[in-house]
Amino acid sequence: MQQRSETMPFGYSDHLRKKGMKEVTIDEHVRQLTYFFHYLDYTYKKQKELYEITPKDIRQYLQQKKQSGLKVSTLNKIISILHHFFDFAWDNSLVAVDPAQKIKHFKSEMQKKEPLTWEEIDYVLTEKLAEDIPDKHKIIYILACSGLRPEEFRINRSHLLSEKDTLKLFVSKESHERVITISGEAASILKRYNDGIEGSYLISSYTRDGEEKPIQRMTIGIHLKKAAQLLDRESFTTNEIRRALAVKWTEEDGYEETAEKLGIDKLSLMKLLS
Repeated sequence: MQQRSETMPFGYSDHLRKKGMKEVTIDEHVRQLTYFFHYLDYTYKKQKELYEITPKDIRQYLQQKKQSGLKVSTLNKIISILHHFFDFAWDNSLVAVDPAQKIKHFKSEMQKKEPLTWEEIDYVLTEKLAEDIPDKHKIIYILACSGLRPEEFRINRSHLLSEKDTLKLFVSKESHERVITISGEAASILKRYNDGIEGSYLISSYTRDGEEKPIQRMTIGIHLKKAAQLLDRESFTTNEIRRALAVKWTEEDGYEETAEKLGIDKLSLMKLLS
């Protein structure tokens, strides 16, 4: 039996790094899993093997956390972390049955009204890139979390530049042109998807007559609504994302560089932040 520790056994921390997760996100996974294993150790007065952990153990742990006053969004974050870990355990034959597979997220009891934060955007992107969904859907989240407006999702594939570890998107709107650099796992997904498709647009659909159409605003909205549920929010819109990015970037880079990154002038940036 491998000793559980704050570094996580079975190579799980290294697995998360290979998936492109940031160290702060990996630390949160380790922290929450450590809490869960400590709960099991205390409850059973011994260290349970992974294959001995049951759905009932997870449900009782979540119920205890809920009774302690944790918010629904925090509980759902814990559930997502447990899903990730036991998916890894099942893929590596560490468990015969995934005890977290049928554990559902809690439904929202109240909606957040606070402004969206960069940390929430990063959490959504991390979760969606790890989720078992088509790459086409993941790209919607990548573009949204990079600060694109809905009309800017109509990216012509000729405006993509693939480099060794990054992918650059050339975005043009009226008098504002900018380059968005995608890196890490997001870049790998974009490259893989782009290499496997035909047509002019990065994300498109086809009519019955075979005519290619760029992604529609409604399609973007449907996917972002799913992301809102992860955060226990009523909405998760491109405008809310752009505002949160503006807050983060102005603190780091100042107004002029942030306006350039978002493809707007400084007056529009100040309005966005107000």
